Amino acid sequence: MMRFLFSFVLSTVFIQTSFSQQELINVLSLSNGSYIVKAPSSYSYSNPTAMDVVGWSPEALIDGKKNKGWCSAGIKFPYEFVIELPEKYLIEKLGFNNQCEKKLLGICAKDIKIEFSTKGAETGYVEAYKGTLNDYGNDTSMVIKPQEARWIKISVLSNYGYTKCVELMEVQAWGKYVSSEIKPIDISGTWETNWGKACLVQSGTSASGNYEHNSGVFSFGGIERRMVTFKWSESTGKSGRTVLVLNEEGTRLTGIWCYGNDLTKYGFWIFKKIPNEQCEVKSTEAAITEKLKKELDEQGKLIVYGINFETNAAIIKPESESVLKQIVNLLNANPALKINIEGHTDNVGEETYNQQLSEKRASAVKDYLVKNHIATARITAIGKGEKFPIADNLTELGKAANRRVEISPKIN
Repeated sequence: MMRFLFSFVLSTVFIQTSFSQQELINVLSLSNGSYIVKAPSSYSYSNPTAMDVVGWSPEALIDGKKNKGWCSAGIKFPYEFVIELPEKYLIEKLGFNNQCEKKLLGICAKDIKIEFSTKGAETGYVEAYKGTLNDYGNDTSMVIKPQEARWIKISVLSNYGYTKCVELMEVQAWGKYVSSEIKPIDISGTWETNWGKACLVQSGTSASGNYEHNSGVFSFGGIERRMVTFKWSESTGKSGRTVLVLNEEGTRLTGIWCYGNDLTKYGFWIFKKIPNEQCEVKSTEAAITEKLKKELDEQGKLIVYGINFETNAAIIKPESESVLKQIVNLLNANPALKINIEGHTDNVGEETYNQQLSEKRASAVKDYLVKNHIATARITAIGKGEKFPIADNLTELGKAANRRVEISPKIN
């Protein structure tokens, strides 16, 4: 029997900085939702259903790992990559790693050009940087004049003389969201993915679905901004987690997946919307409650996404109502069950502040349950702050996975 996890989103970030002071994000990253629109002929290609990115493939240029990079298939300059970002960013800094294979003299990329566009993948590009990379150069970064970008074109113009191919290990672009707020999103519909067709259904900040490969199921997921978090499970007994980001047009979900809950080791998952093709995922309140209890019994905890808060506050947003009611249903259906509610954050902001805010938000969830006639003695609210991440805090999707609530049975 397949196992399910009911997920919610603990939204808005646990930070004390304002939007204008937000941390810079490496937007050229698979684990931040970047999508490769165009890539040149390459030495290798990543298997879209593999657990990891293949070295010397286009994806290895933006996988965030220094030990893997891109390599061309032959020599025919220029080599062009076009990367789509999920939304507009104000780019302030570029980064490069050019530590190629030292046994192949002259293979490293030399002259490079970076261009930004806000108009489309094929038009409207403005040069942001043109220069020469150091031969076998380690991590280098440079501040540039801030420019908006939705698409980034990377052109490798030459190498250091090797006549068979060219290598480049990593390119980064660091920026901030252009818009602090976005319109409500809806991921409902049918999608083509690298694991077969998927059906997704959204209600408020919760979502569920299924996909073709091994009768896969997305257990009830949660939405924060453009980010969607699910637990996936298959008829083989395998299960894990995925965090995806929706692009501005609502036509593509791009992100990462893992086995279990360890999102520090991941493959990539791409969903492309099939226009005007609807689907349905049936699930009654009783069935949801049963899945929650089963997961709690089998795993010893529920990893919870989908409860959205006001920025830097413990005020629960109204769209979280349906998610919270399902916790109420779980407790009403199991009157002997007592629970711990743990609040977890990412590492943005001061550790002390994150600890305090996680405590307040866990208490806010408890207060909601008590107001809905759950005895206060059955619930303990605990703040865990940033101490127990399940993903890499260096990426936005990793941070989203770390911002969570966990529910576990309380002893006595």
